[in-house]
Amino acid sequence: MTNEVINVAHISSLTIDKSELQILAKNLRMLLNAKGVSEYEIAQSLGIPFMTVRRIVSGETGDPRISTLKLIASYFNVSIDSLLEENDSKSPDFLTKRMPQFIPILDWDIVANTKSIEDIDLSEWNDWHPIIPEENLSLSKSAFALASRHSMQPRFPMGTLFIIDPNEAPADGDIVLIKMKSDGELSLRELIIDSPKWQLQPVVSGSEVLYYEENQHQIIGIIILTILHTRKDK
Repeated sequence: MTNEVINVAHISSLTIDKSELQILAKNLRMLLNAKGVSEYEIAQSLGIPFMTVRRIVSGETGDPRISTLKLIASYFNVSIDSLLEENDSKSPDFLTKRMPQFIPILDWDIVANTKSIEDIDLSEWNDWHPIIPEENLSLSKSAFALASRHSMQPRFPMGTLFIIDPNEAPADGDIVLIKMKSDGELSLRELIIDSPKWQLQPVVSGSEVLYYEENQHQIIGIIILTILHTRKDK
């Protein structure tokens, strides 16, 4: 097996030699043991024949279909390449490198003029940012990014990228993205909960403090992560 990255976009099956077949089988057995799942559970979860999984895990299949390997790799959140790489360690840690989740970087105007993030057609969207999942960082499929505005300095320097999750419940101290229902304007606010009142502290100096009212404000999402980038010259 070479170190060349496999391009799986336009092929349906792999032809690998006997030794590579055994590497694939061994890596899958390690993952099965590490995750505490059975071949039957994988087959049921992925909707593929049990014997297909059994033959791959036992090393009996000489030409596994790419579509099947992609399903299995996604199940374990690993790449196909890592399944086919030799591993001298008894630990499957090398296989559990997190695959990035790509988050769309949206425009402020698009978010302001959209009733729901789910309504945005991202099929041909070109601006994405990869996020590596971590134990203390989990993002929903609705998560998106916004770039900071000039007025948000100095708290957020130009080049800051806000990773926002609409499905996260707000908590005291969170920075939230608010839409004003009166005019559709967006604003980042620090949420201070002093029950029963929710205070929305400004992140832009000179702005007034707001108190959350459901008929006046919509919480679009919670800032889960801020990433600082060097500003690109335009």
